[in-house]
Amino acid sequence: MNAKEMVLASLKQTRSYLNRSLEGLTQEDFAWKPNDHCNSIAFIMWHTVRVEDYFFTRVLQKKTAVYEADGWMEKLGTPPDSGYGYAAEQLASWPVPKMEDLRGYANAVRKSTLNYVEQLTPEQMLELVRPDRPPDTIGGMLIRICTEIALHMGQIDYLHGLRSGCVTTEAPQF
Repeated sequence: MNAKEMVLASLKQTRSYLNRSLEGLTQEDFAWKPNDHCNSIAFIMWHTVRVEDYFFTRVLQKKTAVYEADGWMEKLGTPPDSGYGYAAEQLASWPVPKMEDLRGYANAVRKSTLNYVEQLTPEQMLELVRPDRPPDTIGGMLIRICTEIALHMGQIDYLHGLRSGCVTTEAPQF
């Protein structure tokens, strides 16, 4: 298995975890937070997709993010940022989108991401993302993004478990 195949496998596996974690959730479950200083599944999912969109679309492909280009910000009714570093007051006022709408955005971003990764060559993985700012290579950025996505999928799975009364430990089947 080469590096590109590993990145693709990671992206597909984390999407399986997300889909499993969203199964059976109501909109109320999707928006639920353990307390005012915690994130909801909806917020973590939105943040994760925004980060994926930003890095894969804007940084690596140097295109307008899917969020802006395809009107997802308006469809979701969410702010233009990624939610990074939000204080409790910002979390409280964050508008929770409909779960199916956010899934639509997530699917659009993932489609764009997979199309990009599938066309990468081994030589491109070694290219600097920004030649004026070493040492980030495309391959290194892919590792960082896949790790962040995986961490957030674990948070979503944990919150689903808290909300439903049991934390899942069974891995999804591929």
